Amino acid sequence: MDYLVMLEVELKDNQKLRLGSGHHILWDIRDLIFASSGLTILNQQDYGLARALIPLLQKGILELSQDSSSYSHYDVLYGLGTVSDALVFYRNLLSDCIAHPYAELYGCISA
Repeated sequence: MDYLVMLEVELKDNQKLRLGSGHHILWDIRDLIFASSGLTILNQQDYGLARALIPLLQKGILELSQDSSSYSHYDVLYGLGTVSDALVFYRNLLSDCIAHPYAELYGCISA
């Protein structure tokens, strides 16, 4: 099961426009996300403005890239490449958050 994070802006008549790309990460590795960045992942979560997540994403990138040995047990638990996949997730989401800092972030489980 995947977790999807989307950036959206609300238009007139309560219509929403999705910005950037959808960002997918395995639902099971939310403990790795929390441990490395402090970001709590919940289903159907409204994270608020994208700019609020920037410091957490930057922290996650620093943690996983500079202290990857401390997180290697997640590769054992969830499969080889889990830590590098989380790093790609952080970098791509950070890029969209910087590009659209006033977009609303929303996350949900996707099939």
